[in-house]
Amino acid sequence: MKPMCACTVLLALLVAAPAGAQQPQKIIFDTDFAYPPQDDAMTLFFALNCPELQIMGITTVAGNKSLNVAVADSLKVLEVTGRTEIPVFRGAASPLMHQGTEWDTKRHGGWYANEPAPAPPGGFAKKKVESLSAVDFIVNTVMQNPGQVTILAIGPLTNIAMAMRMEPGFAAKVKQLVIMGGAIASLPDGGGNHTPNAEFNFYVDPEAAQIVLRSGIPIVLSPLNISRKARFSKEWYDKIVAVDTPATRLIKERMGPGFEKSPERVGLMYDQIAAATLIDPTLMKTVELYVDVDINHAANYGVSVGAPQPWPGGEGARKMMVQTDLDWDRFIRLYVERVTRSSPSAPKR
Repeated sequence: MKPMCACTVLLALLVAAPAGAQQPQKIIFDTDFAYPPQDDAMTLFFALNCPELQIMGITTVAGNKSLNVAVADSLKVLEVTGRTEIPVFRGAASPLMHQGTEWDTKRHGGWYANEPAPAPPGGFAKKKVESLSAVDFIVNTVMQNPGQVTILAIGPLTNIAMAMRMEPGFAAKVKQLVIMGGAIASLPDGGGNHTPNAEFNFYVDPEAAQIVLRSGIPIVLSPLNISRKARFSKEWYDKIVAVDTPATRLIKERMGPGFEKSPERVGLMYDQIAAATLIDPTLMKTVELYVDVDINHAANYGVSVGAPQPWPGGEGARKMMVQTDLDWDRFIRLYVERVTRSSPSAPKR
């Protein structure tokens, strides 16, 4: 091609491009996935319908259920929603150090288990999990796209911590890490949801959480404090199921019986807030805090601590943006609008 022709073609492409057009954000969706109505699935429904996001892959980790369940359920949801082009990877089947006790078996979460997954409703997906491990995928994707990949981490942080240990240069190459986890006692609504002071994701793998929070990666932390501002009720469920899509049919099938039995019931939204951060961060108020995680195997194991300044014993804490409040009306309307969209065609990868 002659130089003049090349310039002409380039000019034509620039003119044809929409003003202010931006490329989708490359994200890794790191999750302790479980079938709806679990919030990980409800978050994936949202993310799949956000053209602002390019989901490079789903990396699974033990948490809400065992790793085997996380893999089977995520594959099935992608099949139901017609998004089988998105790869799924097997991650950590257990925390770095934390071992489940008899007490844990009586609480939420199957992270300590490793039995075969039961078939999701409708049977196992035809889509198969990738042969590459989640940790290898995370490292490769970030290192091949330096400064371009955001990790949405909505489960225990085991995979991310292992990626940091595998590749020393990994942390410096991550664009941003948006985490659903922790509960900051120094802020309103800062109690735990698994122990009196510990949030579930950080409790499952406190050592991984500490490694990640101390990494120096730019972090936005979405803790329990802000989740307690988001109460999903039948009003919003009705708006979702009034629109017929594969995702909303699945939501109706899985959540409908509960609302029929108890129309007054409400549920908190956790991971959905973290995902919405990627679309419109003005929905959330934030404060910059030093945050760390207690890894002493005692009453405060897995507890997150946040403060405006470092404290004795917290010298390893790093600054990050911590979400404290939510514009509920704008958030829930965005969530419902995205979940009820017709699923887009599979993008070219």
